[in-house]
Amino acid sequence: MRRKTSYAALAVSAALLTSCSGPSGVELGTDWKGSQTFVTASVSGHTVVVGINPEAHHAQALAVVPQKDGDDDALAPQLVQLADGTWLLSTHREEGRPDRLFTLNTARHALDEKNATERLSELVPGKSLVATLHDSSGSDKDAATAGSKTTGVLVRDAKTWKKVRDVQVPGPVTLAASDPSSDSVCLATGQGSDVKASVLDLTTGRTRQAGEAGGVQVQQLACPGGTPVLAGTPTRNRQEATVKLTLKNAGGTTVVSAVGGRVDALQASKNTVVIAVNFGEDSDLIDLDRRSGRELRRVTVKGMDSSSLLRHTRDGWVMVSDDTAAVVDLNKGTSRTFSLPGTLTSF
Repeated sequence: MRRKTSYAALAVSAALLTSCSGPSGVELGTDWKGSQTFVTASVSGHTVVVGINPEAHHAQALAVVPQKDGDDDALAPQLVQLADGTWLLSTHREEGRPDRLFTLNTARHALDEKNATERLSELVPGKSLVATLHDSSGSDKDAATAGSKTTGVLVRDAKTWKKVRDVQVPGPVTLAASDPSSDSVCLATGQGSDVKASVLDLTTGRTRQAGEAGGVQVQQLACPGGTPVLAGTPTRNRQEATVKLTLKNAGGTTVVSAVGGRVDALQASKNTVVIAVNFGEDSDLIDLDRRSGRELRRVTVKGMDSSSLLRHTRDGWVMVSDDTAAVVDLNKGTSRTFSLPGTLTSF
């Protein structure tokens, strides 16, 4: 009996050590080391950085983003990982004021604020450079580009954050993606089935046209090695019992069409395309051979009705919905879902 009491006391002590109270009762965990990827979520009215440990199948609130007067809660924060592993977080401010920019200091378990001088409408990290789609007038990207023939792209050095160049790319950009192995950024202009892809070389500021969607209603874009991969549904998306994918390579662009579902997330490498497709209350995570289009692996994730984020970790693919995360092992054909401590805010 005394031994049981001793174990109970130890368990209580361990629980106290593994979490602490943040502002307004936000419970902060300590699993910085086990967290392989990060997102932001709304917890008790605060924006917090959430660490996801895919091996342990859990997510913890780790840091509260400091709030200031004039923060714009209507626009989603951005949390992106640079090629060297550093995580950058930007939060929007009202009335066209410069965004707030932070580095996620995983060693010190804190957020380090950096100087930001413009609105970072979208952060797109490359190998050594970071592209920020912006509007010098300070308005939001959608409003700024609605009637514009060009979009401004500010290029900064990823380590020093010094400005490298400011370029104008053709057309209002609707999607942007990059690959940490390359300083090329893929851009999509237009909407629906009229999307055209181009590639911006961040080192020179030059843009080249790459290809078109070819009748596919584009929903996602990836950029492995500076080559655009477009994915979406056909103009007439039929109801099917199972999701069917078609892949075509033409004009320097890969186009994936999904029949029977909605393309929620996309990642691509030199050899494969991994795509999350929602159908009803569930989602399929599908791996395709990028050259032939042959399906390699597929896992159905029950209860995952959307996937706002898809990231690869050493313990599997992490899919994130509104308040749920899933770890998918395509090799074993398994999935495991677990809850976030709040509602996802970064996309």
